[in-house]
Amino acid sequence: VVLVHGDLLTGERIQSFQASRRIEKTPWRRNQFLIYVMGLFHLKMACADAIWRICIFPKSARNDPSSLIKFVGILRKKETAKIETKPGFRRMHEVIEHVGIVSRLNSWKAVVSKHYQSVLTLEDFAKKEPTWEDIEVMSIELAKQYVAGPSFHEIREESLLERDRVNENMILLQEYFLLYEELTLSMNEGDIGRLESVFMPWVYIFRGCGKHKYATQLLKYLRDVHFKYLPFPGLQNAIRKNILCNPTGTPGHFRGIDWWVEHNNLYLKRIYGGKYSNHTKARIIKESPLIETFKNVRIQVAKMFHLDHRTIKHSPVKLQTTFRALGAYLDEIKANEFVPGR
Repeated sequence: VVLVHGDLLTGERIQSFQASRRIEKTPWRRNQFLIYVMGLFHLKMACADAIWRICIFPKSARNDPSSLIKFVGILRKKETAKIETKPGFRRMHEVIEHVGIVSRLNSWKAVVSKHYQSVLTLEDFAKKEPTWEDIEVMSIELAKQYVAGPSFHEIREESLLERDRVNENMILLQEYFLLYEELTLSMNEGDIGRLESVFMPWVYIFRGCGKHKYATQLLKYLRDVHFKYLPFPGLQNAIRKNILCNPTGTPGHFRGIDWWVEHNNLYLKRIYGGKYSNHTKARIIKESPLIETFKNVRIQVAKMFHLDHRTIKHSPVKLQTTFRALGAYLDEIKANEFVPGR
């Protein structure tokens, strides 16, 4: 068996020529030994794009005071036009991460204010030194009331006088953000079972926003691994344990195989691939085993000479002011409070 990792185009090509060879007599001529495994880095990019398609791309989704683009206008005032058109993965990933952090903190403040009416901020709540049991009780309440659940469609079927559409949008955004965070965290930690548990919710999201190919491939993966390959536990284990990779062994640094392919392509073709007449296929193949050595040498030189502006890691951004501004806006529109008829 040969596992082939890649994007959807790679998978479609493999499945296409396997389908065209079904009439062949032997498994070898039918290429049955090839098994396509979806690249999880491309899946993560598709999830970010799905949230953009649902929450930002439609013009009707930008009118509500609790719309995602309103929050973006506070966090990234100069980039709203880019985010409305083609934000790219990195920019959209940071929008989901940062808005999710502030909205969850605001939800916590709303829950805490119900239990402690004298507490106005989370800092005041921390001074009370709550027990772990108190925090656990409030976290369960937070997950049930401030995140869209199975009964969310019933809430939207009520009359407009009994609904709060601003709050509905907020708890629906929380569901999207938490599903994305769950996908990201489980990928980074290499938790395959936890990762597979969020595949089905994303199938419905992909179908709802028009990304049917990703929905089909996710369903095919779940059907193959958990049903088709059930008589072959060794094959199941091989696929699930090779869908992510952590060559350095650093905790929390698992990545999809396609991420490592893109990483190596960057160093092979652009950074150490030569320029002008030296930028040839022969040179790239010849120096491909040395890219990790080249990278380590550059890092050691940067450390020895105390060079600033290193390119090996992005400096952390300072977002306290913008986070406070977004938190104040959420308080102003009472995003996590139920106001009937709004």
